[in-house]
Amino acid sequence: MKIGVLEFGFGGKEENSLVKLRNVFDFALQADELGYERFWLAEHHMYSRRLAWGNPISLVPVIAGFTSRIKVGTGGVLLRVHNPLDVASQFKLWNSIYNDRIDLGLANGGSFNNEMFRVTNPEKETFENRLKDLVGYLLDEESLLEKQIVIPPYSGSVPDIWGLSTSAFGFHRSLKFGMNYVRSVFHEKAELDPNPEGLLQFKKDFENTHHRKVKTILAVSGICLKDPRKLRDVKKEALSGEQNHFIGDLAYFRDKLPELAEKYQMDEILFRVMNLGQEEKLETLESLAEFLGD
Repeated sequence: MKIGVLEFGFGGKEENSLVKLRNVFDFALQADELGYERFWLAEHHMYSRRLAWGNPISLVPVIAGFTSRIKVGTGGVLLRVHNPLDVASQFKLWNSIYNDRIDLGLANGGSFNNEMFRVTNPEKETFENRLKDLVGYLLDEESLLEKQIVIPPYSGSVPDIWGLSTSAFGFHRSLKFGMNYVRSVFHEKAELDPNPEGLLQFKKDFENTHHRKVKTILAVSGICLKDPRKLRDVKKEALSGEQNHFIGDLAYFRDKLPELAEKYQMDEILFRVMNLGQEEKLETLESLAEFLGD
């Protein structure tokens, strides 16, 4: 089983932003050493002095630089608050440097901070318009030459592009733009119906259209701890109830992870470890490592 890690950088309530940032670096290194497939960083813009970051893009090459094998990326870039040319240029350069270990995950979201959104997207340009430009910058190199545009390195390695979604509508967008597909079931309003017929048809249509197989990931959220008292406390504090978060001990996940893989028929699982102190986060990471490579 291939499992990746999705990191929000929130950490414990008692930690300031610099401590949280340092802990994330340790967390990424541990994920790399344990054999996890990916380490992705979420983007969020909120009015808080305790955030480790808002925009994670600049952290991607830093983490890729001190890890050795894990794929590092974003889950995902809020493209409506970024310039598509800048994003394409950075991720293409980094992927060429780090031997295809960079992922570019994209999300159709705005910003919790309305002032941030106003400053970065004054024209209120749509996500799909910016996505079209970004994909063109990365995949249509010869067409760009005709416009006297080169995004270095020329003939460099283009990162895998992932479209993030909370519903089956993501099929349409991934098919249209040739993106790999990530489906989250941990967001509060996520669509939980696995829709196996729709997924199968999407995979067939994608291969017929783009002449390659689409890669798929199921994003889930949870905690795996040994201490039953800690588990009881964590369940009480879960943000949206257990329908969206999976909380239990290792025996629970021995049943749950194969069940999710079978139910949703995705290639990989992307696991977001919920807001905990560093010790508990590392415990979850080490526990779930049992499933890697099975």
